Amino acid sequence: MLEAQVVLITGASRGFGAGAARELADRGHQVIATMRNPDRDGPDVVKGYEKNIQAVRCDVTDDATVKSAVATAIERHGRIDVLVNNAGESLICAVEETTDEEMRDHMDVNLVGPVRLIRAVVPHMRERRSGKILNISSMAGRIAGPLVGGYCATKFALEAISEALRYEVAPWNIQVVLVQPGVVRTDLIFGGLTIGSALKEGRSVYQGPGDAMIAGLRGGADRRQGPRTIASTIADLVEIEDPLPLRIPVSDDAIRTLNQRAAMTDDEWEAFISSMREEGYPGSYFRAVAEEASS
Repeated sequence: MLEAQVVLITGASRGFGAGAARELADRGHQVIATMRNPDRDGPDVVKGYEKNIQAVRCDVTDDATVKSAVATAIERHGRIDVLVNNAGESLICAVEETTDEEMRDHMDVNLVGPVRLIRAVVPHMRERRSGKILNISSMAGRIAGPLVGGYCATKFALEAISEALRYEVAPWNIQVVLVQPGVVRTDLIFGGLTIGSALKEGRSVYQGPGDAMIAGLRGGADRRQGPRTIASTIADLVEIEDPLPLRIPVSDDAIRTLNQRAAMTDDEWEAFISSMREEGYPGSYFRAVAEEASS
């Protein structure tokens, strides 16, 4: 039987991270649930699992808090068995309208942040000759679309970093896995989307299609499963003792869409998504573009 694992999760104040922390605690594992403001957000995550979850401050853009969180986990439990790089944000913005600051901030959270955790944790895992690193990517790490170029860039890059890291650390029995969710009903989509300044201020060249896309994304997400599906998958991956594949799509839309993309040429895929008109992403965007063109 698998012994209780010590799992450090970033971005554990809500969504996938909070759900995974509580699911793992319910299964008897020890969780270091990191978040920017544990005094504010920690009590809701820890409630009912005070013996299994410790809420710890960690801002993935701040190297000092990253090192402190890792040190806290090792000091309390003597080891870290699994790192779950979950913290992230979504940026909605046209490529030409994305400012340098927006792009740098987005990369810092979604790409450099996970690398900071990897730098802090891998030496410890190497010493123990064991460990798992679960990097929460997205189907957007394999497929790009309109107005999410910056977000996709961070996830494409995370996928490349993860694949390289997997080769590098394999000799020490450290596994690296990419978890690829599709569209999920989370508060990140409904309240936590980062909207680029041009769209947010109503001055974007893409304002109509952009507003339609955001509404369509939220409308589509509202009909999707909640974060528990992803949280349960993360917990399962922590517990599976057999070797894991590099990429694990989660949710029916991610599996279906990634399979469709793999079966098409670039030209076929471009024609396919550009013809979409149904509510959701990217159909709402292309429908609005077509309506503007015909008006």
